[in-house]
Amino acid sequence: MCKLKLNLILAAVGLPFLIVSAQGQSSAAKPKPLDSVQIANEAFSLINLPEPTFRPFQPAYMDSTQIADMGFDQVYNSEPVHFTMRDGKKLFAQKFSNSSTTTIILLHGVLSSSYTMNRTAGLLREATKADVLAVDFRGHGQSEGIPGDVDYIDQYVDDLADVISSIRKSKPGGKIIISGHSMGGGIALRYAMKKNAPKIDGYLLFAPLLGDNAPTLPKPSAQTDTTTAEPFMKLHIQRIIGLHLYNSIGIHKYDSLPVLFFNLPAEMPLKRYTYRSNKSMSPVDYVKGLKSVKLPLLVLVGSNDEAFVASEFKPAIEKYSKGKVIVINGATHNGIRHSKEAMKEINTWFMKNFKQK
Repeated sequence: MCKLKLNLILAAVGLPFLIVSAQGQSSAAKPKPLDSVQIANEAFSLINLPEPTFRPFQPAYMDSTQIADMGFDQVYNSEPVHFTMRDGKKLFAQKFSNSSTTTIILLHGVLSSSYTMNRTAGLLREATKADVLAVDFRGHGQSEGIPGDVDYIDQYVDDLADVISSIRKSKPGGKIIISGHSMGGGIALRYAMKKNAPKIDGYLLFAPLLGDNAPTLPKPSAQTDTTTAEPFMKLHIQRIIGLHLYNSIGIHKYDSLPVLFFNLPAEMPLKRYTYRSNKSMSPVDYVKGLKSVKLPLLVLVGSNDEAFVASEFKPAIEKYSKGKVIVINGATHNGIRHSKEAMKEINTWFMKNFKQK
């Protein structure tokens, strides 16, 4: 059973099967075929292992700059808009109008909503003179849906497609640019991978979540020592592996189980994400995601990004796409959205690639 579990786990994460020889050395070996019953039994054990826990929540100290970076200030006026999805659910959005035929759809990051994108939306409108539409993903902000969950993998992308189709009807000759921060950037890349998706004209991404295997994700050794500091986020790795195994044999009934946990007060409505919502946040393979982008792409990231490895964005994106990457000195993961230098770069990129009407 131990060897079976090892083989299953290695298979689930895409690693070669390893057999330890009598001399204690590892060598690649062809795995024995596993039937669906064995896979299901092992998957069931993995998904039912205890969920991650946190010590009692204690708010971390934040200075004035960190608070400003979060985007809670409501600087710009907007008008509420609702979109009806293909399943009847309604998504909420805030429209920052500029009487333009070009629309920038602004997608928020994890645990967020259009509320914390107010300043970003207003700055984008000033930099591009375009209409900006800040959307709440389902289960976020004022949109309908279960917090941290979707009905199936890639429903975030289908919702985005429905929003784009609606805009196309109201502005049949206009241009549409998808702009996303963090998770929103990852969903934008999944949209680029979607076949027969409604046409758009460009991608503008702030510190995007490139993919599960991206070099921009920090390695465990580079993260905070969990023995002295309680992490803000924890993954249920065993459950993810178990659900991946279930999916490999066509079983999806457990995809609603949570796998991504955040250290937030119990009364917060959104503090965990399910397997299917987590899978919907970014490409599984960042290379495929980037190669799918055939339109103008600008990526901005701060040199002081706390969530990702800023130095890895440029080589990764420029190797697998024709996108442009700009690292803004001193900007943080959230602060990049409000950076004056970033907005100047956006203005230059926008004027070069899009004719404003």
